[in-house]
Amino acid sequence: MSDLELTVRPMRATVNARAFSEALKSVLPVLKNSVIPVLEEVSVRFSNGRCILTATDLTTWIITEIPASGDSFSFVFSRTKKVERACRCFDGSLTMELTENANKDNGGFVRLSCGSRTAEFDTHSADLCPDVPDVKGDVLFTVNAANLLERIDRVSYATLKPGQSTSEHAACVEFSGSQVFALDGSRAAWDNGETVFPQPFLVQAAPLHHLKVFGRCQVEFRFSKPWLSVTDGDTTIIFQATDSEPYHLESAIPQKYLEEFSVSPREFLTELNYLKDVLPTTHKPYVYLRGNELLMQVHDRKYSTAIKISRTGDTTVGFHLRHLYDALSQFKSEKRVIVKISGVHTPVVIEAEGRSDCAMVLPLRETLDAAA
Repeated sequence: MSDLELTVRPMRATVNARAFSEALKSVLPVLKNSVIPVLEEVSVRFSNGRCILTATDLTTWIITEIPASGDSFSFVFSRTKKVERACRCFDGSLTMELTENANKDNGGFVRLSCGSRTAEFDTHSADLCPDVPDVKGDVLFTVNAANLLERIDRVSYATLKPGQSTSEHAACVEFSGSQVFALDGSRAAWDNGETVFPQPFLVQAAPLHHLKVFGRCQVEFRFSKPWLSVTDGDTTIIFQATDSEPYHLESAIPQKYLEEFSVSPREFLTELNYLKDVLPTTHKPYVYLRGNELLMQVHDRKYSTAIKISRTGDTTVGFHLRHLYDALSQFKSEKRVIVKISGVHTPVVIEAEGRSDCAMVLPLRETLDAAA
């Protein structure tokens, strides 16, 4: 790089090294491999006494800011993950000094100085970054981020990866009324809580784990279709909401039950784990309820196990092992769960006393043939 290509005076700004390292670490998880180089990196902007870091995959944005002093300028790191590793070794006052190419579009380089330690990295022009969505509107609701994430974690297993189903609902966690729920066509899980969502919305399940960046802070939600903004004042996450209308969950939940019985989820999961551990991945194990047994086996019956239960009905119902395993895992810390049966072809509901969440699993006809 020749001196003629560079500006005469570098731009400088100073931040707390630890604060910058933590901020950089907090936005990295949203980055993915991309054919667009700047989408694999973090942008940095100094303005009005703040240092603002932004990362995006174009469907989710994480923006966080910390105090700063110095000039106003912006750039995009090149090889951000190496920058983050270097920043872990800095403590105290960290100065960033940006030198741009005469042709700004070609980027430049930034020098990081902290005490006797320095590091230098190439940069991209911030002009190459996509615009951050402008989410306007009033605050919809305020909630403790950790509490909401706990509710999401209870139900998000009942989703599919994007593209695995033609239904947008199958990949989303839905928020409506006082419910957080998910359903993928074969199973559902929902949680009834105190927070009321005044406007229903759907967000793909995978990006929602980014909410952990807020810890136990109170966060504000704003919705400006198709974007949902969540902020604690210093950090903001913007999710792309799905355009579909939320599913009317109550229409899928049985209103009457033929029978119900209780079972130890720990005992049940232990036996299900046996089949999971010994079976080749090509096998599809099934679980079916027959008489006073919960019998677990595969079609060729080479592997099986069972647990005794006490029940009054005689309905034979079958399930895919994976679906029942996930539903029971939702209640693995409980001593007993209640299984409610409404018919051979209607969903079975699983719940635990004192819990606000429930699971629902759709029976499979093919397991009934195996049970015969």
